[in-house]
Amino acid sequence: MSTTRSATSLARPCLRRGRKRSARSGMRITSRLSAFLAVAVMVLGVTAAQAKASATPSMILNGAAVNIAVQSSNNSLTFYWAFNGTSTWHTETVAGPGTTYSAPSMILDGNTVDIAAMGPDNELMFYWATVGTGTWHAETVAGAGTTYSAPSMILDGNTVNIAAMGPENILWFYWATIGTGTWSPEMVAGAGSTFSAPSMILDGNTVDIAIQGPDDDLWFYSKVIGVGTWEFEFIAGEGSTFSAPSMILNGTAINIAIQGPDNNLVYYWTTTGTGTWSSEVVAADSIGFTPSMILNGNAVNITAVGFNSVLDYFWASNGSSIWHPETIAGENSAFFSPTMILNGNTVDVTAANGRAGLILYSAVNGSTTWQAETVAPNGSLG
Repeated sequence: MSTTRSATSLARPCLRRGRKRSARSGMRITSRLSAFLAVAVMVLGVTAAQAKASATPSMILNGAAVNIAVQSSNNSLTFYWAFNGTSTWHTETVAGPGTTYSAPSMILDGNTVDIAAMGPDNELMFYWATVGTGTWHAETVAGAGTTYSAPSMILDGNTVNIAAMGPENILWFYWATIGTGTWSPEMVAGAGSTFSAPSMILDGNTVDIAIQGPDDDLWFYSKVIGVGTWEFEFIAGEGSTFSAPSMILNGTAINIAIQGPDNNLVYYWTTTGTGTWSSEVVAADSIGFTPSMILNGNAVNITAVGFNSVLDYFWASNGSSIWHPETIAGENSAFFSPTMILNGNTVDVTAANGRAGLILYSAVNGSTTWQAETVAPNGSLG
């Protein structure tokens, strides 16, 4: 195992051929798990609390511990943590039954863990706890009816930034200075622009956001922090994009991974500021839904759910178009989008299995042997 290029976040593997949909009829979403509730709310006329959302986890490295947040059974929000080198997972309830209706987004903010997720009335919720206390505090970022996707969250100095899709497929950006509880909204892109959960990164003094557009295309927005308006770039055209994107910063380059047409795993890259995007197919006819991607030394690593719910892994050195495939776990091992982090010299991947359990897979760089351990037993997530 080594490093690879860029990728996104995944969903339940019911693979579909890339196809075009009507982009103008209400809320059409092709990345199912992060945006499934938007379909239900806008098309079926139900609230978030009447639909089941994604068991896609969020994972961070917190000093010597791995932290995982996930939507659990009864639509609660659960936080798991374990010290490196142990298999003892500790459980905390961030928010109880009926509170959480999207995949969460989690960041480390000094000695505080922050989590964002969509609530039962399509509000955007923010939770935080000081490390080691187990006491979680809740804030409402945006009220009922404002949020129709899983959020994406980043830390910018002493400011927390959150992006999410709102009603009428508007892309919204929220920010708050740490400790104030006062959230300010900005519209990034207007009605009919956004058809997936966003992926957001910090690129120096610039915030970058990638989304799936109205014609299954791939769009990119950027803004210098505190200055001017949001700039738009068109990455890939109609019929190119069939999942939410996954985006990372790779030196002076930006990398994006998505599910493309014909279930291809597609990788895009550009040098920051040029507006010129290149692409290549990582794996043909092999994945369904959003991948997860990290930078690992001088390589990019991507994980995604493949056919028969196999959990796949790909890596390529920077500057190379040779992608090396590995199987992390066999059939029926991953039923929602996985999440991946670099943990020292080890790659950690976590995914929900078909029995509503949460599994962590780990492999040392240079090894193709993946070790598995149970984070949450079967039935915990469903």
